[in-house]
Amino acid sequence: MASSSLARVAGRSGPDAPIDLVQLAANTLGNRDLEVQVLHLFKSQSSSTLERLNRESDAGIRRDLVHTLKGSARAVGAERVAIVCEALEGRMRDRADADTDGLADAVEEVNAYIRDLLDS
Repeated sequence: MASSSLARVAGRSGPDAPIDLVQLAANTLGNRDLEVQVLHLFKSQSSSTLERLNRESDAGIRRDLVHTLKGSARAVGAERVAIVCEALEGRMRDRADADTDGLADAVEEVNAYIRDLLDS
């Protein structure tokens, strides 16, 4: 697997980092410009998804939003966000108005990490 060109500027890397930079590099074929674009897109999309999730009342749309966010998280290597989304999807099948606070925390951790990465 390719090592991430962003890894050299990351303050936190390895298994405890909010984003698996090796996975990100593999998904972007080690193209640093593409890594940066994908991270910007994830940060923007994840924030807008959370806002929409908080406003949306339709249970099906809420589940779709969480499912889409899960896929995006996996694409950038944000496995904790993906795991939280997967658990939330299960809770949403049982209860349409399931609490999403854990998701907001996980997304904020990743987005703060992305800001740190891109500001380096």
